Amino acid sequence: MSAQHAPGPWRRMGHRHIADAAGNVICEVWSGPTGIEQADANETLIAAAPELLAALRAVISVADRKTDEFDLAHAAIAKATGAAQ
Repeated sequence: MSAQHAPGPWRRMGHRHIADAAGNVICEVWSGPTGIEQADANETLIAAAPELLAALRAVISVADRKTDEFDLAHAAIAKATGAAQ
């Protein structure tokens, strides 16, 4: 079963919110005990997630091989989509 999520692109909105293309807030990032710098890094990574997944799928589609690196790529895609590994 695939994970259900808001399709990208996502963007940072400030005030620790991530929004989808329609402007709907899909995630809030809190600074917590690790501080503002960590929250900024988390917010940036979360906003880039749809593009990262699409890029990884594109690489797999043109150059899939039986290597540890491609096994890691397949595992990351499965984890991101909720697919069984």
